[in-house]
Amino acid sequence: MKPSFYYGWVIVVTLFFVNFAVHATGTLNLGLFVIPMGEAMGISRSTFGWLTTARYLAGGFTSLFLGRLLDRFGPRLIIPASAAVTGVCVIGFGLADNVVQLFILFTVVGLAGLSTPGGGLLSTVPAAKWFVRRRGIALGLASLGLGVGGIVMLPLTQFLIDSVGWRDAWLYLGIISMALIIPLSLTFLRRQPEDMGLRPDGDAISPAPQKSDDPETADEAVWTLNEALHTRAFWLLTLALVLGGFGMGASVHRIPYFVELGFDADLVAVSISADAGGAAAMLLVVGLLFDRFPARFVAAGAYVGFTVSMGLTLTASSTFDLFVAVILWGLSVGINIVSQSYLWADYFGRTFLGTIRGITMPTILLASAFGAPLVGYIYDTTDGYELAWKTLMAIYVMALVVMLIATPPRKANSNSAF
Repeated sequence: MKPSFYYGWVIVVTLFFVNFAVHATGTLNLGLFVIPMGEAMGISRSTFGWLTTARYLAGGFTSLFLGRLLDRFGPRLIIPASAAVTGVCVIGFGLADNVVQLFILFTVVGLAGLSTPGGGLLSTVPAAKWFVRRRGIALGLASLGLGVGGIVMLPLTQFLIDSVGWRDAWLYLGIISMALIIPLSLTFLRRQPEDMGLRPDGDAISPAPQKSDDPETADEAVWTLNEALHTRAFWLLTLALVLGGFGMGASVHRIPYFVELGFDADLVAVSISADAGGAAAMLLVVGLLFDRFPARFVAAGAYVGFTVSMGLTLTASSTFDLFVAVILWGLSVGINIVSQSYLWADYFGRTFLGTIRGITMPTILLASAFGAPLVGYIYDTTDGYELAWKTLMAIYVMALVVMLIATPPRKANSNSAF
């Protein structure tokens, strides 16, 4: 008996709004605060990088536990609690008087687990658990909130900074994030379809349904954490995403880089919104690609795009160059966002997805954490970003090669595949 409406799409829509609101919490829009906060508080570029590092490191630590909690209890209470902590800290950014206070606040935001790079555990694992055959499109639509959120939040953030100053801008952004995430998550989120007597993808319900925690309900290969750790694919995926994460962490420096090249700050804010628009456009498509083509080939496309975008960034001299570079970056981000969620579920199944991703996230976030301060350090020591962008290009080429050779594991040979 097949239900006329599948509740999994309610999960997808709710996570769309969660991802949308995350962009109000100092992720992509943090770059707009680098210059005004730096001038007001005497914060160097490398220090801003270390603030991002503190958040990423804390997020990596928390992911070790959040993944298991998501598998066991679901996101219904975890996401609202995280949103409340994050929103209060975002308001605190505007009240901070010194760098020490900012480090504490950024660390707490990381521990809350919601304001992490695209593809974070809390906003993606729940969607992956409700779908198998249509997982790509479901993750793409849920992640579309990140793209739309960037389109809206970047110019809104710049407007608030110009209108009320950077301190009050943080206040409004913190309130917006909590108002959107908390009530929707409490009302609509659920753990997995079996808890509601449903099947993944809205398939016909068995007349004698199995227990909701029975791995055999997964309709796909089920890998435990221990089994996954003994596969070659696990380590290659981790390495590719670690290399890609390093570059994503450093992207916070793109906004001040373009401003210091001579581009108007408002124009840069609009261009970064176009970046988010590119991500949003790709998110509409990439889910379908993942459902139709080998996942590693689709994922590798992101690293090709990042490499070319960095090359264009190095040579940007006109408004056209600026927009081409950032839109291509956004298109690549769109692929990368879904990749981080889809690959693990496609390779190792959904039953222990939170646990497996929770183990891999610390290393990926660690790479992201050190990307930002290293680029900031290169800027402070060389008085420019040229060497940093060339380094990122080399890293993305390595990530491309590793991703292409990361073939899916075979369950029957999992003990000898490593």
